[in-house]
Amino acid sequence: MRAKAEGPAPAELKRLRVLGRCFVYDPRTARHAELDGRTRRGARLPEPADLQALPPAAGGMPPGLKGLVLQVSHACNLRCRYCSADFGRYGAGFRAMSARTAERAIDFLFDTSTSRELALTYFGGEPLLNLETVFSSAHYARARAAKEGRTIALHLVTNGVLLAPRTLFLLDELDFSLTVSLDGPAACHDRVRPLADGGGSQRIIVRALEIASELPIGRRITVRGTFTRRSAAFFPNVRFLVEKGFSRNIAFEPVFLPAAHPLALRWRDLPAVKRAYDSLAQCYVRRWRQGEPFCLWDLDDAITQLAAARTRQSRCGAGVTLLAVTAEETLYACHMSTGLAGARLGSLREGLNAHRCRPWQEKYRAGRSGCAGCWLRALCGGGCNTHALCYRDGLDNPYRLECELIAHRYRLALWILAELPDLKQALAARGAQEGADAGHLLRAPLWSYR
Repeated sequence: MRAKAEGPAPAELKRLRVLGRCFVYDPRTARHAELDGRTRRGARLPEPADLQALPPAAGGMPPGLKGLVLQVSHACNLRCRYCSADFGRYGAGFRAMSARTAERAIDFLFDTSTSRELALTYFGGEPLLNLETVFSSAHYARARAAKEGRTIALHLVTNGVLLAPRTLFLLDELDFSLTVSLDGPAACHDRVRPLADGGGSQRIIVRALEIASELPIGRRITVRGTFTRRSAAFFPNVRFLVEKGFSRNIAFEPVFLPAAHPLALRWRDLPAVKRAYDSLAQCYVRRWRQGEPFCLWDLDDAITQLAAARTRQSRCGAGVTLLAVTAEETLYACHMSTGLAGARLGSLREGLNAHRCRPWQEKYRAGRSGCAGCWLRALCGGGCNTHALCYRDGLDNPYRLECELIAHRYRLALWILAELPDLKQALAARGAQEGADAGHLLRAPLWSYR
């Protein structure tokens, strides 16, 4: 059964019906309550006089830089059908980042940021094609952090093909966390994620994950899948990942592409996508009750926010708390925006361009003007900056197709909290922890609350 939303009620309350349950949400306080479905239209709610109102949208300084993405390899050993990064080239040729450039980038992060907790993400293309730079710079980052009494989280995003046992051991020694891409069963995965020679990659990745699950690093792996127009009914693919048990940390996300692309999601695909999310939420609840919970990143994030009524200034820290650096030492707002003129914010040699950074900082501080009337603004924070830049020609307006999916996940998070009172109690007892700056690996996955 699909979620059904109604228009705003008096006092700006939002009433929703989700999988047979009825809720009311207050956009002013980000608080919610469940209603009796038989009397929900006439339900009388107490005034939340004891609840703190949302802070003003504008004012104050945005936070500083906390994380850096090193694009250490502008090349890839896969030829994914939906790749928007030109197989890591971003419109240029295949190339790799030198160890010296990686060290300069790390120096830039430490010298620019005032945070005691930093994060370094290795990205591509496929970063494991440039192992020398990955490991030498990781040791360099660890040494500088120790010298300055700071901490640095090391994360690597990989397609998993090159995760040989020796590489896993080395990554484990440096306390890396990993995101490994896997779209589901071989029939689904190999159709869109073939090797450069056209062969399937799923079997290789599955074997690497099986080996990793026997090592300490296995507890720090997130398995990330994607869905497109052709896999809009994606629930069986997520179920495959859950049942295989490679990791209890799973991310499964839509691929947004230009409308002309044969795999691009369309508005007409939304019903199938929402039904898949409904099935996923029901699976989430069922496995929690069976004592076999898992983390689905977007659902966990929404559940955590709703339970604590924790507002979010911005959903995306690109260009503010996060930057990406290329092999040519160019600084972009994030790895997804590499190559976009509006996201080029400076270079390692010249530093950040204050004029180019200002729109990103203002957006982070004040939010998107196109989100001002949205009932979910306090929780959502406005969607992805790169999607806004690509599909709405600027940072002011969110990508509406993405908005629909974000809103549906929050509706389902309401339903999950109502179905799992023990989870709600655990969140209240332990305190909801912020996971937005930790990539796909939440600092405290909800399955650990059992």
